Amino acid sequence: MLEHTMRNWPQETKQALRLLAAARYFLPEYLDCPAEQEQQYHACLRQGECQAALEILEQIGGLHTSHDNEAHFWKELFYAAQQMGLPEHAARCQEQLAIIAEIQRLQG
Repeated sequence: MLEHTMRNWPQETKQALRLLAAARYFLPEYLDCPAEQEQQYHACLRQGECQAALEILEQIGGLHTSHDNEAHFWKELFYAAQQMGLPEHAARCQEQLAIIAEIQRLQG
């Protein structure tokens, strides 16, 4: 049933879901946040509630800094925000990417 429902979603929604899933992939496997938060993210994905899923990932990402794939996470989230037409979210992702780049520059 879910597969049939997903096929009827607009291509933009499907692309946003892919980008959100890619962003989650770049977070640590085991998250240091309440399990309910990640469960809520997955529920939003299943229901096609992309903006809510993005907002949850932003919160989770803010709790998980300084991991190896942090920049990849924020890039994918940035692409998702752009895909969904959410410039405020995209700007926040760019800010995070700038912070990461500056930290990496200072660490040499």
